[in-house]
Order: sequence, then structure tokens, then C-alpha cells
Amino acid sequence: MSAVFQTLGELSTHLAGTNIEVVDPGVPLVEWAAELSNDPSWKNQPSIRKVVGFAARNIASVPMHLYEFVGEQDRRRVRDGALAEVLRRPSRAPGETAYRFWERVLIEGLIYDRFAVRIVERDDGYELVRIPARLVTFAADALDRITSVNVRKPDGTVQELDPAGFILDAGYATKGASGTSPLKTLRDLLDEQTEAVRYRRSIWRNGARTAGVIERPANTPWADGARERFGRSWQNFSRGGGQEGGTPVLEDGMQYKAIDAFRPRDTLDLEGRQLTDAEVAAAFHIAPELVGAREGTFSNIKAFKEMLYGPALGPYISAWEQTLDATLVPLLGTPNQYVEANVEAKMRGSFEEQAGVLSTSVGAPWMTRNEARAKQNMSAIDGGDELITPLNVLVGGQASPQDGKTGPVVAKFAARQEQVVRSQKAAGSDWWDGPRWDRELVADLVKAGVDVIEAATVAKQFNTEAEQRFRAEEES
Repeated sequence: MSAVFQTLGELSTHLAGTNIEVVDPGVPLVEWAAELSNDPSWKNQPSIRKVVGFAARNIASVPMHLYEFVGEQDRRRVRDGALAEVLRRPSRAPGETAYRFWERVLIEGLIYDRFAVRIVERDDGYELVRIPARLVTFAADALDRITSVNVRKPDGTVQELDPAGFILDAGYATKGASGTSPLKTLRDLLDEQTEAVRYRRSIWRNGARTAGVIERPANTPWADGARERFGRSWQNFSRGGGQEGGTPVLEDGMQYKAIDAFRPRDTLDLEGRQLTDAEVAAAFHIAPELVGAREGTFSNIKAFKEMLYGPALGPYISAWEQTLDATLVPLLGTPNQYVEANVEAKMRGSFEEQAGVLSTSVGAPWMTRNEARAKQNMSAIDGGDELITPLNVLVGGQASPQDGKTGPVVAKFAARQEQVVRSQKAAGSDWWDGPRWDRELVADLVKAGVDVIEAATVAKQFNTEAEQRFRAEEES
């Protein structure tokens, strides 16, 4: 009966006393093929690095905040304590910031479909230590639930550790709990891309790049050494000859004849790369437009951000939050605390957009003079901490400070509109022209300094109500 070896260490022991040497004993054979197939993809496959790097970079840049419930509907930000400190500084390794730490963890999770981060208690607090996915597998029971974290040590032995001391995440696997790397599913596509690159490189190296050939009269003998001299002179106009791009002088009777030779576009290089980028992006559930694999139709940056942090990266961020809530909060926090990714920080528009939205939402100015001065790196002034509320907002019956800009313009427009509409109704013609009134009111508002989007909204609402009012009068 043939022996079965789970590790190279067992094989090395079996072959002791022979002349057969086993290099690097102790690496599990069951993991060998997977590690060889996964690791090179990050550095050798541009599509993998582009898509995975894009996702990990954008997720890791989202701030992680700690909150706790105060009452039934209120919450407050928690900035102190062991858990808050770990979120602020997860790793103590030199040069490894919170962003770099989570970026590496997320890259491993995307490539291997699993990651393991050990929670280590120090004298002055806690630290998170990333265990490289190539060294970790998860032992599972018959229901594919994780029972232990198996970490391979430098000497080749495997250490079984309690999952309670780790932040763990693993995707679905048909058997076991170690996940299924998307690279295995993409293996044929990635191999095809590798072969395509190799083929194109071979064509570039071996294919005929000249745009024509030189012809000379048939049955014309070469003088002694003339053929060799012409060949040497022609080489001066080839790559490295010193006269590349020049115009060679042909001998008597010779003619240059253009031919259809190799053209770079014949290899469909760009199309092939874009197709691979799109397939890899789809495998990670990211729209190809977001990574430049396909031309997008985004009209503004707001639409881009909503798609990026919504259906594209939203599920990854939710999984990240739930993993931290299930592991770090019970160990370092309190039952009423939870971790939340501050996605709103990435979704914020310009300062002008934020100011307009907040001012309209609260119905009054929302920033003191000293707060505004601080944003401009200016020192505070006496009396600058008082929030000034204009009288037209306090007692003028307006919905927001923005109405002070649109009100007079709309009132003047309404008077002109009513005069024209009533005149046309009296003449019996088609008296309502909605596109005209929308266009004219938007132009008036923009001229008064109102934002185009806000002007369009105001015009649409006002003219809709105006039409309804005029038609109601006609029916009555």
C-alpha cells in the first residue's frame, strides 16, 4: 500500500538515509498548488492588481468610528477606551498606519477569500496582528464551522489556535471553512491573458516590422562584396544601428515596395486587456466602468460616488463592519457599542453643496463666525461664537435662508407669467407653454446667482403649481 504524505516534512522523514533531498520541508502539500497559483497573480496579473487594489484602497480609506447608544434613538461617538484606540491604531508595526493595515487585510481577503487577524494584548493596550493568508487555514467540523485556526510556523509545524482570539472572515467553500479564492475561478481567464501577453510579445520580437521590401532587377549580378556592403549599410537604419529613422540611399536599379506587414493593432492588444479587466471586475462584483475597463456615462462625481460606495463596495464594507462588531466589540467594548464605517465622509460634496443642503435642512445658518474663520486658518474674534440668525429667516416666514435669494426673482417672474398667460387665454390660443416657463425662470434665477440645480428644482415646482392654478380657474 502506498504511503500518503500531508507535508513535505513527512516525506523528508520517509526519505531519510537516501540521496533524495527535500527542499523546504514542512510546507503542506495540500496548500502548495494553491499558494503557487495565488501569489504570483498580484504581481503578474495587471487586471487582478487593478481591481483588487482599487477595492481595497477605497474601502481602507473609509474611517471606522465607534458609537454607543444613548437612550432609544440617540447615539454618541466614542473616542476613548481600548476599542477606540485599536480602531485608531490597529497595528504597532513600524510604518504600518491604520490605512495600510486594513488595505493589506482586505487585499488578502479579496484574493484568498479569507483573512485572519490576531488580537494581541500588550501591557499598555491591544494590538492587531495580520497573519498572512498563505500561512493560515481554518479547521472545520462536519457543518463547515470554524473550530480552530491553523497557523504554519517558520519551522514547518502547524499551530492550532482558538478562534476566539482572532478577527476571522472566510467566504463560501464547497467543503471546509477556508473560502474559495476567486483566482481559482478566474484561472482559465488569467492563463489565457498570460498566453495572450506572451504571444503579443513574441510577435513584437519576431514579426516583420518593416513597411516594405527592396527589389532589384532580376539576373543582375552583385559585384564582389557589394551584397555584404549593402547589407551592412542597411543595418545602420535598423534598431541600434545609429541611423534609425533616416532615409537610406538605394543602389542603381533598386526600388522600395510597400507591403502589408505586422501592425500592432492586429493583435487587438487594448481590446484583450479591457475584456480581461471587465471579467475580473465582474468576478469581484464591481462595475467595469469604475476601474476604467469600460467607458462610463457618469454625468457628475456625485453619481460616481453613489455607485462606488453603494452597490459596488457597499457589501464589502458591511461585511467588514459586521466582522468587527462580532469580534472586537464583545472583547474590548460594551454591549451598547458598535463599529460603523463613516461612508458619509466619502460621499460628501463640495463645501458649497454641503452649506446649501445644511442651511436648507435646518432653516437657518448653521456655522458661527469663529467656526468659519477656523476653516480659513484665521484666529477667533470676540463675539464670534454666537450664531447669527437673519431676521428674514426668523420672522419672515421663509422655509430657509436660500429663499431670500429666490423669492424676489420668483415674484417678479410670476407677475410677468400671469400677464402673458391671461392674455393668451383671452385670445383662445394654446395658453400654457411649460418648457418656455421652466427655461425662462431658470435663466432668471441663475442670473441672480442661484445654483443651476437649485434653480431647476424651484422652476419645476413653481411652474407645476402655476399651471394647476390656472387650469383650476379655467374649469371653475
